[in-house]
Amino acid sequence: MSAASATACAPGKVNLYFAVGDVQPNGYHPVASLYAAVSLYEEVTVAVSDEPGFSVSVEIPEESVLAQMERAGDFDRSSIPLDARNLAVKAVQAVLDAQGIELGEKGLSIHIVKNVPVAGGMAGGSADAAAALKATNRCVVEAGWASKALTDDELRDLGAELGADVPFCLMGGLAIGYGTGTELTPLDVPADTQPLHLTMILSTQGLSTPAVFAELDAGRAEGRYPAPGELEVPQALIYALIDPSPSRDLEATTSHIRNDLQAPAVTLQPALADVLNQQQGAGAHAFVSGSGPTLAVITGDARTNKCAGKNQNPHSYTMALTLDASKA
Repeated sequence: MSAASATACAPGKVNLYFAVGDVQPNGYHPVASLYAAVSLYEEVTVAVSDEPGFSVSVEIPEESVLAQMERAGDFDRSSIPLDARNLAVKAVQAVLDAQGIELGEKGLSIHIVKNVPVAGGMAGGSADAAAALKATNRCVVEAGWASKALTDDELRDLGAELGADVPFCLMGGLAIGYGTGTELTPLDVPADTQPLHLTMILSTQGLSTPAVFAELDAGRAEGRYPAPGELEVPQALIYALIDPSPSRDLEATTSHIRNDLQAPAVTLQPALADVLNQQQGAGAHAFVSGSGPTLAVITGDARTNKCAGKNQNPHSYTMALTLDASKA
């Protein structure tokens, strides 16, 4: 009898709306977020092993965006931890703990097939964790270590403990997030809705997420950035985004895109402003992805994407916003 194993996928994401409230006494910021899945998925296989403990391996498909990044020097696979620091390992352990399972003399191998770009606010690590939660949940039942699998709600609760983006990566598709982003409401998307096309433009300089949030707080206290206002994802953005008509008005969609972290990110890294200005217009809309410094450029058609052509930007990588939850 072959050893028990299970494979699961989870998508990366972008935030098309990210309104940030004032920092709370617990140090967290309430948000209103619109999550959108991208057409890149992380795949995790969890299998029973005769070697005690966990073993982790990583595969990067040759034709993937991540492989392109590696060849261009924008990604170093040695930066992926192969121990307990990896979110996939933490996710596997979370399922074992929830099921009251101790490995003893047995072990689990964790194989990650990575496709989602790193350092782009696209939740690649969270997608690893989400896929690992689902795969482990099935594997322990197949192995006879648990009598029944955890429910979807239980997996989402475990995911929320691992990171704010993990519950959405479990869900995929299109969803509104409130609280810290983990209070999710999935949105129905018509099957014939056409995907938007997305290019991520990487920066050669990094930005610290805590530093960006700190700049936002300081700037608001000094009146340099507007007060957060009502934390609500606008219905107009949702309606424009899921419009299934071939003549969908891209401007009606992108005019509602918001990221409260963009202004502080540009303050900390002023060169971002030039790149943003270069990418705007001609059927494209550029914005800072997450806390930056990666930029996202959205177009309705990959052919009109300014960054899609070869040699136009050596640090740009194109994919689609599928809004499709079918693989999650």
